[in-house]
Amino acid sequence: MNRRDCIRFILGSWGFFLIGPESFARAAMKPERRSMVDRFLGEELIYHIGYWLISRCGEGKVSFVKTDLPGIYRVSLQGRAIGLIDALLGPLRYSYESYARYSKPQDRLEPLVFQLMRRRSGRERRRMVIFDYAAKEIVFSRTRSNGETRVRREPIKADRIYEDYLTLAYNFRHGCYGPLKRGADYQMPLHMRKQMKWVKLHSVTEEEAEKQRQKETIQTDKDFFMQFRVDRKDISSGSGEVEGWISSKAIPVKGTLKDVILFGDLWGELIERRLNDPNRVVAIPDSVKSKIHLL
Repeated sequence: MNRRDCIRFILGSWGFFLIGPESFARAAMKPERRSMVDRFLGEELIYHIGYWLISRCGEGKVSFVKTDLPGIYRVSLQGRAIGLIDALLGPLRYSYESYARYSKPQDRLEPLVFQLMRRRSGRERRRMVIFDYAAKEIVFSRTRSNGETRVRREPIKADRIYEDYLTLAYNFRHGCYGPLKRGADYQMPLHMRKQMKWVKLHSVTEEEAEKQRQKETIQTDKDFFMQFRVDRKDISSGSGEVEGWISSKAIPVKGTLKDVILFGDLWGELIERRLNDPNRVVAIPDSVKSKIHLL
């Protein structure tokens, strides 16, 4: 991934735990959690992206919808460069798409096919990760703009949990890795690259968060400050560091990539959260559907 991909990566880095569930239990009982599907289906998050020189150089949208296969959902991140950056880099469009099944007993998403696409000046590159539970293997493929495809495989181990960027985001928001706490560390699986099997997320103390909050022009809903590190090549960063804010209801409101080559710190900020029709259905493309292999 090169520096032109930085804009599309920023929103894919964030996933946080949603707290404060509605209770339908008796008043004297501990409130029960709503299921992940009931909580998130139809959610749409809209972001503006910018950096120190240009406050708005891109737009992004995250959404969670049903598909035409029962029990399988699509979580997607779609975005584009705008204005001067789009003119300099050529028409730039990108998308992350995760097709995942919902496990009712575990109340979480399980990735099936993750697909990353970047299109610039009519040239397209794709990267796909297939979680083939039937064959007990993960298939990594990369297709260049000239049509050349490289494939690599590794076994799925029965005692491990597997995540892509987007399933991890929603599973963490739903509390699958424990409740959100200040000053806590979370080590979570992430199977996107050969050398990247885990990501460690740090929630800073309230004192540290307050120092960071004072640097923000808009302080509304910036309640918890989070930090983590990814492979530097994924974000064209000298450090690979990512940090950002979530609200008290664990809505990701801002994320920043540190030390991005030629940009410095590149950030994305939430401008709107929508709850759309949960019964909306999208068709899975045949090219993806043929790669969904269930047990």
